[in-house]
Amino acid sequence: MFFQRGFGGYALGALAALAMLLAASTSRADTAVSSCMTLSSPGNYFLTKNLTSAGTCIVIGAEGVSFDMQGHTITGNGSGDGISDGGSGFESMAIANGKIRNFDVGIDLGNSCCLVIRNVDSSKNTHTGIIVGNCCGALDGITTNNNGTMGILAAGCCYSLNNIQANNNGGGGGIVTTDCCTTIANSTASGNTGAGVFEDGCCSFLVSSSVKNSGADGVDMNDCCNFVVGSTVTNSVGKGVSLIESDNLITGTEVSGSGGDGIFMDSTENQITSSKSTKNGGFGANIGCPGAILGLTAKNNTSGSLNTTGGTCTQLNNTL
Repeated sequence: MFFQRGFGGYALGALAALAMLLAASTSRADTAVSSCMTLSSPGNYFLTKNLTSAGTCIVIGAEGVSFDMQGHTITGNGSGDGISDGGSGFESMAIANGKIRNFDVGIDLGNSCCLVIRNVDSSKNTHTGIIVGNCCGALDGITTNNNGTMGILAAGCCYSLNNIQANNNGGGGGIVTTDCCTTIANSTASGNTGAGVFEDGCCSFLVSSSVKNSGADGVDMNDCCNFVVGSTVTNSVGKGVSLIESDNLITGTEVSGSGGDGIFMDSTENQITSSKSTKNGGFGANIGCPGAILGLTAKNNTSGSLNTTGGTCTQLNNTL
């Protein structure tokens, strides 16, 4: 029931913001922006040149703002935010088509909801590339590399993150979500000092993505009913994929080269299907039972192929 409510809310909020963005892309924006300023009225804004700022540059100060950077770059001095909601909670906003460099946070919309960010590169910031806060939004075609702490932080539920590049960020991790019902798809998290992907809360997905060379665990997902689908996780310092709590699923996924267990699934009623876990420093798979292990290849792991705890797991067509 909670899962359904979360995605229902996401659909309404994200579709509203997406409609704004599409409208902005098919008609001339209303207001030119040629300096750092507050966008204080609803409407379409477009950036006419590169900007530099000693502190926060663009503040979204109203509901219903669409800001098209038109390929320009906003550069800071290591402080403030490139684009901010000013600490106020607004709805229905869109940001697209530009680069942000050398702020404390590239884009900080931590108090707002119902937003779309598309085709934005927010990299080389001292803290975090992008922060989004309250429920519901979509990030697509995003690059957040070489930020001091994190690439992306989604602090509310029900976000869709597609085609994300979050590489070489600091100890906070590459892509971090802290509430339920978020999907990360077609994305890469490589070379992050912390976890490559961290999703906290139930009912989230990692789909068709690559996580490589993480300085901690490759993928951490906490709470029940989470899914890792069709992804690859390689060369993590810690565990490859760690799923805590029950009713989680790993399917069509390959894990290798982890310092710890390739796959770690705590609690019970978890499933591994049609997956590989090889050449890891711990077990290929370390799973609490009862559960199901179907079509797992787990070979050449330092501690062994498979370790089960608790009850009995159903096993079929495994290569151990």
